[in-house]
Amino acid sequence: MNKKIIQMVVLVFVIGMLVTMVLGLRSQGGAVGIGDEAYDFEMEDLEGNTHRLSDYRGKVVMLNFFATWCTACVAEAPELERFNEEFKDEVALFVVVKGETKNTVRKYVEEKNSKKTYVFDFTNSVSRKFGVIGQPETIVINEDGIIVDHFIGGVSRDFLGVVLNDIKGR
Repeated sequence: MNKKIIQMVVLVFVIGMLVTMVLGLRSQGGAVGIGDEAYDFEMEDLEGNTHRLSDYRGKVVMLNFFATWCTACVAEAPELERFNEEFKDEVALFVVVKGETKNTVRKYVEEKNSKKTYVFDFTNSVSRKFGVIGQPETIVINEDGIIVDHFIGGVSRDFLGVVLNDIKGR
């Protein structure tokens, strides 16, 4: 008798997981991906300036989705800092903060002496539009506004340099 109850519990659990996965995938249906025109976001930075993707047409844009509590994000931050410093004239790098306050990020920026541009996705709507479910994730958008790469996990300065060189054809 106990064996049948255990089997039923496992079956209900598996069905529940499958339903959750299907509903999750359906909610991502409106997301843009590699080869698509990027969603024309509008996000505010730490100083209150608004950044709109279409304002950067003609320049490569990289969106790095980030949270201060994410250990992998914090670990990759020095690499992004190096990349940003070296390629700031060629690439607009935005660190997209998911669901955190400006005060929290301001403290982090001051503590780490970061020079990157932090923009805020308070409602995670931009993250959803790009199909981002975690962090760190990096979206690469070419000069024509087309998504050319989406990396899940940490990236390095050298890796992003190769990606940029590929886009630029050098």
